[in-house]
Amino acid sequence: MLRIVIVDDEVLIREGLARMIQKENIEFQITASRSDGQQVLDELDPNEIDVVITDIRMPQIGGLELIRELKESHPRVRTILMSGFTDFNYAREAIKYSAVEYLLKPINKDQLFELLYRLNDEKISAQLKEDRHRRGMLLSILLSRSSSPQLLPELVMPRPFFTLIAIKLSRSSDLQIQQNNQSIVVDQLELQERMQVLICYSDKELTDHELRVFCSSIISYVSSRPTLHMGISRSYPDLSSLYPAYQEAKKACDRGMYSDSYLYIANIQDQEAPQSGTLERLASSRAELIHELQILNLENVMKWIKNGLLSLRSEHAPPEAYLNYAQMIRETSANELQEFDLIYRSYTELEQYLLECMSYTELEHQFMNAFLSMFTEIRTKRMGMGANAVETVKQWISANYSQQADLHELAQMVFLTPSYLSKLFKQETGMTLTDYMIEVRIKRAKHLLRTEPGMKIHSIGAEVGYADPAYFNKLFKRIVGVTPNTYKQISRQSSGLISP
Repeated sequence: MLRIVIVDDEVLIREGLARMIQKENIEFQITASRSDGQQVLDELDPNEIDVVITDIRMPQIGGLELIRELKESHPRVRTILMSGFTDFNYAREAIKYSAVEYLLKPINKDQLFELLYRLNDEKISAQLKEDRHRRGMLLSILLSRSSSPQLLPELVMPRPFFTLIAIKLSRSSDLQIQQNNQSIVVDQLELQERMQVLICYSDKELTDHELRVFCSSIISYVSSRPTLHMGISRSYPDLSSLYPAYQEAKKACDRGMYSDSYLYIANIQDQEAPQSGTLERLASSRAELIHELQILNLENVMKWIKNGLLSLRSEHAPPEAYLNYAQMIRETSANELQEFDLIYRSYTELEQYLLECMSYTELEHQFMNAFLSMFTEIRTKRMGMGANAVETVKQWISANYSQQADLHELAQMVFLTPSYLSKLFKQETGMTLTDYMIEVRIKRAKHLLRTEPGMKIHSIGAEVGYADPAYFNKLFKRIVGVTPNTYKQISRQSSGLISP
């Protein structure tokens, strides 16, 4: 719509020109007519004017002075100068002060309409460019998750107030905004494939009723009727509050996952403050989870996880809370199950799904199935490699008995957690890793005592990993029943018949 003001001190000219223009096209709207340039400056808001058609001679402020004033204060306003004088000096002054055209009276209708159509096209083109630029900056602010103060000076709101509406759809659909309410201007931004944001500009703070009516008008234009959640922020007068408004709208929208209806509309002002502390309580009670992970008792592991989900559900936690819960389980599992993190990374869509879910039932199903699949995969692999892992450790000990065996290093070598390796080794051999290491070392010491008569007792102890002679003597006697020196003497006397 091209908003036009006519300024001429002859009323018949003003009225005749207004009738002619409005009859030509409904997009040409005569918003005011005045008899003098001073009235335009005193009484009208230039922000509500696109074109001024002004006579050149008027009682107080003439056309050239009016053009000069408008150019300095509101250069966006285009002007058309009309006069019955043919003196080129007037035309030259009009061009100097950026009048669009100089028209002679009587006005040539075709020439005027051609000019107005061109101005209307220029306005539409400029508005589209301005809208694209504004939406680009708004999208940058929302994606950067901050108020981006460096962009704010460039942003000009179409109306004094704005309200955000966050929209989630269960599947990609065409969401068309019908601009049947001229008091609301809308910027539509697509943050993700199924997440959109409407920035609604208005002349005043919109009531909850007005906003719900507006949201309802959108619903009929959603194709194929998907599940639709809509969250409404408070109204704000300053774009520095843009990101906080988005957080409000998204928080209200996210509560839709606890609704059974396909359509959910909520205003942040109606939302109760959520409870808090569930994640902290779950984190502090991880000892039970750790124990079950160490022995891979999947039934109890999944029971613990589901209880946590139900606790989050009871406080209507947002999707981000479930994402944090998943991260907590991931970190705990990775500490206890060495191969877990590698498997978790193959579930690349899990975290994104938790943020996009439309219902708690879907979220719980996906959450539980994903972790159950991961733990099952680990247990299956471990059951297949359990005996091999124990054999690998036994071979390492046999070849490196003189070295200090670190449980964590042995566990890493066979891709198991230390606690699980200890349990598995005891299960397979009937001995702890420590006892097995002692057995191997003592057997080697006995062999050296029988076959190397020239070696000193303390050298044999050091050879099998015991640098402290007193400790070696004490341990050897506890295991064999006699001291190393006595064993050596008996072996020599028995001509090597003492069995190891």
